[in-house]
Amino acid sequence: MPITEPHPARQEPAHHEPAQDAGEPPAAAPSVQRRRRPRRRRVLIALGALLAAAVTVLGVLAGTYQPLGFGDQWGIGFPGLPDGTGVRDVNTFGDQTGQVYVPPQADVFTVMESVYNNGPEPVTIEAVSILSPEKQAYAARGNSPWPVVPAGPVGWMFEVQGLPHAGPVSGRSVAGVTVPPGQGVTLGIPLRLSYGGVCYVAGGWVSLDTFYVKERFGPFTHWVTVQFPEPLRMREPESRGALPANARVCLAGPAKPK
Repeated sequence: MPITEPHPARQEPAHHEPAQDAGEPPAAAPSVQRRRRPRRRRVLIALGALLAAAVTVLGVLAGTYQPLGFGDQWGIGFPGLPDGTGVRDVNTFGDQTGQVYVPPQADVFTVMESVYNNGPEPVTIEAVSILSPEKQAYAARGNSPWPVVPAGPVGWMFEVQGLPHAGPVSGRSVAGVTVPPGQGVTLGIPLRLSYGGVCYVAGGWVSLDTFYVKERFGPFTHWVTVQFPEPLRMREPESRGALPANARVCLAGPAKPK
């Protein structure tokens, strides 16, 4: 009986790959590249999304950063700026703060207000105005603001003169002044009554109790509304000829506050 040695079963491949040239190195497995590239792309997309979110949050925070608030200085007049005629405090009896009464007049008058940097970083003042941004846009279209209009650059001086500072401590225009943390700035805001201040509505009164500061922090700027403790109190200015003669009063002498 012949003895046969076992031979391993031979399986034929389902298909044959073409023979590779013996002189060339074997090609890299494509499946490895297909696994790595999508993963790297996902990581880059995730990092980009995180960076965009961080920039957005930082922009929102910096764009709404409002360390400037009202300081502890206010009143009438400012060194080197016009005082006006008859501008004075009224209704100051008892514990009341009172108001600043501005009689009808064509003169420029100046009110003194202040701001204070309550934040941990310096803030630059780009502009100060008695007009809101909406009223500024209205005036830019050629319309007359009411009841007062700006009458010149806003003067300034640091409230603490001994504070170390690289630049001047006062000036005739506050635009571009950087306010360090914990520092107050006194402002002289020159104003004029609308329509020349020569006529006012009979029996009409109007008050103002806010001004506006445009601040810059980093690359971001926005307007801040600041309320001052003594509102401006004045007769309601009216353009000459806009009302019947019996409904308006034109300058003949200073009016008395209500």
